[in-house]
Amino acid sequence: MKIAYQNSGVTLYEGDCREVMAELPAESVDLLWTDPPYGHGNHVKDWNSRLNDHRGLAQKPIANDDEDGMRSVVDGMLLQAVRVLRHDSCCCCCCGGGGPKPTFAWVAQRMDSGGFDFFHSVIWDKVNPGLGWRYRRQHEMVMVAHRHGGKLRWADDKRAAPNIWRGSKPRGGAHPNEKPLGLVGFFIGLHTVEGDTVLDPFAGSGTTLIQALEMGRKAIGIELEPKWADLAAERLAKWHEQGQLMLCNANHKVSRDGDGGRS
Repeated sequence: MKIAYQNSGVTLYEGDCREVMAELPAESVDLLWTDPPYGHGNHVKDWNSRLNDHRGLAQKPIANDDEDGMRSVVDGMLLQAVRVLRHDSCCCCCCGGGGPKPTFAWVAQRMDSGGFDFFHSVIWDKVNPGLGWRYRRQHEMVMVAHRHGGKLRWADDKRAAPNIWRGSKPRGGAHPNEKPLGLVGFFIGLHTVEGDTVLDPFAGSGTTLIQALEMGRKAIGIELEPKWADLAAERLAKWHEQGQLMLCNANHKVSRDGDGGRS
């Protein structure tokens, strides 16, 4: 396993999550929060690619973002997740919103048949409608589950939370599939306490890891694409150097908006 970055409370690996997770100790993770490929072929002659081409911001296609590739890598990730998550823990997997390929339904079914009990779906309302034909994309879903036979890890039994989180997508970030830090923090706050370990198998540029550190948790990240692993390592190094998040310019530095890290 190649370690792209390691410091107090955090380790970032560069490689295939299925291979790296196989080397992690069993029942060593309290929360898995991740944003894998959606299987929609983003940036391959779609609305995003056309718009980015027009703006001169063409992006490399996302690895494993065809339907077969997505199912293979997510299936393998969930298989390992059952082993590395503690008995009473939580697994949160982003999976897109509506459209002709209902990834969210496949993820929920896969969780229920692969060692998890599907618990709930949470909506991320992105406030502003995005691209799309007829229906414009304004929401994504996060599928929540726990290990079969275990309990959903809930930090405060007296607390109840809405199943809709509302917040705009970050602007001007370096990663093409960004998630707000607040969205990641919403789940970390609900399902963990200080000192717990958060794992992101599709770490992108490291937002989940930085948010976990900000909230006093330990973090493990895995990223396949060297470009994003390098960016995540840079952001983590800056976080440890400064002790807090720094506003960034467009030069691939630490951003308070962050991303969700599909690779």
